[in-house]
Amino acid sequence: MNSLRSKTILITKSETECKKNLDSLRHENAELIFCPTIKILPATNSPELDDALRMFSQFDYLVFTSANAVEIFSDIATKKRLNLSKVKVAAVGKSTADECESVGIRVDILPDGFSSKGLIDKLSEFDLTDRKIFIPGSSLTGGELNLGLSELGAQVYSVPVYDVVPNDLNNLKNEHKKIQKKHPNVFVFTSPSSFNNFLKIMNVADPDKYFGTSTICAIGTTTESAIREKGLAVHIVPKTFSLQGISEAIIKYFQITANIA
Repeated sequence: MNSLRSKTILITKSETECKKNLDSLRHENAELIFCPTIKILPATNSPELDDALRMFSQFDYLVFTSANAVEIFSDIATKKRLNLSKVKVAAVGKSTADECESVGIRVDILPDGFSSKGLIDKLSEFDLTDRKIFIPGSSLTGGELNLGLSELGAQVYSVPVYDVVPNDLNNLKNEHKKIQKKHPNVFVFTSPSSFNNFLKIMNVADPDKYFGTSTICAIGTTTESAIREKGLAVHIVPKTFSLQGISEAIIKYFQITANIA
């Protein structure tokens, strides 16, 4: 149908991270610009992580809140020869679960709603009293999830295994040129950090003026809230918080727009 012909879509991830999840956008003749606004750096020299790994056999649940957490922890598990067979694994959403599958980690628990709240609701079906839960994440992981699980009686160990840092314009010169040359019709933000760092990298002083009539897509409600805090409208939030869900939601949005027009 080519509903995206002549549309330029910016995604705040690298092409490698997206793999083939956005191919359907290309099939609709969209031009994609990959602009990874954050960098993932594995945590080093972390006594907190060392302590958690030493007691790993005591954990009842292992909770992954992002594909990045899965990738980093998988490397750690392999190097430390951790036994994952006796711990129940929960993933916050489909993208995270897919990453688990790709590295050979089985997922026992997947919520219906792909969010921290959805994960809390799903885990509330279990008796978590005095159960030990390990959440390897970033320095930004925690908050609602930690509190929710603690209120269910669990002992929560949320430990950063990686840091999220802003990417540098020096690493994004080609992407910057593409954006300056052809202002995107659609912006896809995959986390609050990816949105806020985009504003910094592009030196956006007036978000309302910069985005203008462009369509904004947020991967989930947390990202949507961060964007709305800047006074911007969010036009697309996929039902499934994943890159595949984003592709489907964007195509559907423009098909409906075209039919209305």
